Amino acid sequence: MNLYILGVRHHGVGSARYVRDRLAELRPDLLLVEGPPELDEGLPLLASANLKPPVAMLAYNPDNPKQAVYYPFAEFSPEWQALQWATGAQVPIRMLDLPLTHSFGLKAEKGIDNQARTDSLLPLAETDGYTDSESWWERHVEQRYSKGEAAGHFEQVQQAMTLLRESAPDDPENELREAAMRGRVRQAQADGFLNVVVVCGAWHGPGLTSWKSTKKSDTERLKGLPKVPVKTTWIPWTYDRLGWQSGYGAGITSPGWYDHCWHHPTDTGVRWLTHVARLFRKNCMDTSTAHIIEGYRLAEALAALRNLPRPGLPELNEATQTVLCFGDGILLKLVEEELIVGRKMGRVPDETPKLPLQADFETLCRKLRLPQTAERKDYELDLRKELDLNRSRLLHRLTVLAVAWGRRGHARTKGTFKEVWTLRWEPELAIQLIEKAVFGNTVEEAATHYLLDRSRRSKLISELAGLMQEAIPAELFGAIEQLLARIGELATVSADVLELMQAFTPLVEVSRYGNVRKTDLTVINQLIEGLITRVCIGLPNACYGLDDASSANMLTQIRLVNEATRLLESESLRVLWLDTLMALLQKAEGLLMQTGSSGGLPPGIHPRIAGGLCRLLFDGQVLTEDATATAFGLALSPGHEPTYSAAWLEGFLTGNSLILLYDQTLWNLLYRWVANLPKDQFSEQLPILRRTFARFEPADRRQLGTKARQGITAPTGGTSGASVASFNPQRAGQTLGVMRELLGISSL
Repeated sequence: MNLYILGVRHHGVGSARYVRDRLAELRPDLLLVEGPPELDEGLPLLASANLKPPVAMLAYNPDNPKQAVYYPFAEFSPEWQALQWATGAQVPIRMLDLPLTHSFGLKAEKGIDNQARTDSLLPLAETDGYTDSESWWERHVEQRYSKGEAAGHFEQVQQAMTLLRESAPDDPENELREAAMRGRVRQAQADGFLNVVVVCGAWHGPGLTSWKSTKKSDTERLKGLPKVPVKTTWIPWTYDRLGWQSGYGAGITSPGWYDHCWHHPTDTGVRWLTHVARLFRKNCMDTSTAHIIEGYRLAEALAALRNLPRPGLPELNEATQTVLCFGDGILLKLVEEELIVGRKMGRVPDETPKLPLQADFETLCRKLRLPQTAERKDYELDLRKELDLNRSRLLHRLTVLAVAWGRRGHARTKGTFKEVWTLRWEPELAIQLIEKAVFGNTVEEAATHYLLDRSRRSKLISELAGLMQEAIPAELFGAIEQLLARIGELATVSADVLELMQAFTPLVEVSRYGNVRKTDLTVINQLIEGLITRVCIGLPNACYGLDDASSANMLTQIRLVNEATRLLESESLRVLWLDTLMALLQKAEGLLMQTGSSGGLPPGIHPRIAGGLCRLLFDGQVLTEDATATAFGLALSPGHEPTYSAAWLEGFLTGNSLILLYDQTLWNLLYRWVANLPKDQFSEQLPILRRTFARFEPADRRQLGTKARQGITAPTGGTSGASVASFNPQRAGQTLGVMRELLGISSL
């Protein structure tokens, strides 16, 4: 049997041309291509016109789908050109490598497959003055393609690799793989093939020449290897994922450039720079023909200085940045994303073997007109329309399954009937979908069972409320009932008020979906009512004796619950909540009067919480302006330690600075308190004040700074600064007609 070994660099354009030429010369009766034998079952699809590169063979362990590997192919990949030639010539194809059933088994046992990869060609590159082997191989092998020299090229590659392997360290993984490869060659001889061509990574070439004499040692080396099940399928791939070191263990950083070189082998750079100019013009950047001419001249000059036959990508990039980008590296990033890497995405035939979950997902995508593209695409969904509602349902179900195809954005309206999604398909999403196939054969079934599986492993009400928040927009009614029962069960026995508060806000947000999605939320509303009642009962005791960190967390939760109660369409629950806050504030003031504040913070309710409560009650119109000013003045009075006053002030001012800008009485109280602090105490409280004011918007901080330079401001007609005497009822009445139109009501 005649054996011809064609050593290549994976995804090398020059290697692909040489492979195509050499196969046409040799006309083999069998083609062996580097890759695990499990890939053989997917080879018949090569004849399909709908298999468009870039694509990848995905191999995975069905018992553990996270154990997966991709074998990507681009149009310019030597392996792809070999496969296409053999398919067109009706030559049998087989893959040769260590079977994945063993590779996965070895990896599971943390064996030799976990070794770090080494740059085997680096010594050769360094001898020629290069710091990395990729650049050396690119310039001396891939860019020096000559028609009719394929035989000599592969002979020279084989000789170079033989010399390098003589001084290379032992590699157990490589020895296993090459033993399996030699076994596949011997099998080809046993099957009666006479003229066999092997296309493999250049490094493996010399290791296959001893196939006749190593049968015994190879059999011994491969004996007793662990086995796991393996399944394979074709999936679309993208150019930006060709950089992954997966499967063939080789990635490239400029697939868009390689694609250009493959389709335009004679281009010296003019056509490439023309593409760059078109890209800039498309993005509203002026680029003239003169820019292209001068850029090409600079690239040619750089190539001559570096003793290169013609400009390569580094020279064209430097010329682009200098001439077309005016030295701006940010513009070159655009070229990198759109042209050097590119956004091309492949396609696989409909008859590609798929799991039921994959098939259901693709059917839904076609029905809902949601194409899987590598480019980002924004969708603004109106949930009042049936198509958009179904799209939203699918995207939410994928989110439940942790398949992050779509990412939520912010709608321009405040209603719940609009959703904004950004979709971008990435190849790894396919394996994420396969991982969830154990939970069901349809997207709805898998999402329901996956959600329930997560709920059974959770013992926190807040986590279950978060799951409910995912289930409602996904309309997983099979899971909602069980989630509600689980939340109710835990809420009944839970004594952790903070945990109940953390669960309250997500459930209230969930209840807002009812009007748009026509969901019966009666049970959820009953659960919400029970939660807020339990929170109101337990909150006073839960706020007692907290330290700084715990009080800050508690105040955050109080604010979130307060905001959530404003969303509820229940006046009774809102009143219950505000009454609880008022009772808690009165308790805090009563404890302070009993204990005083000498010697630091008094025991009881933390002043940060007291200040926050005062602010919430003022915003909720429970406390009047005069009552708020009185509480403010008491908190900042000289009778309190500065530590207490600073903490109270931090709680009061958290979130909004407008009250200090427009309420002169409160401003004057704060100004006097700061002005009267002794120097040492001022330095002590300064970090708290800075932390508080740093949370305000920059424009508000500037206004407060201007106000501070003015000093004490005289109140004009009350604490709000608005003069009742200057109010003109007649002029105010003229605005009522416009207000009625804006609000859409008949009377004010």
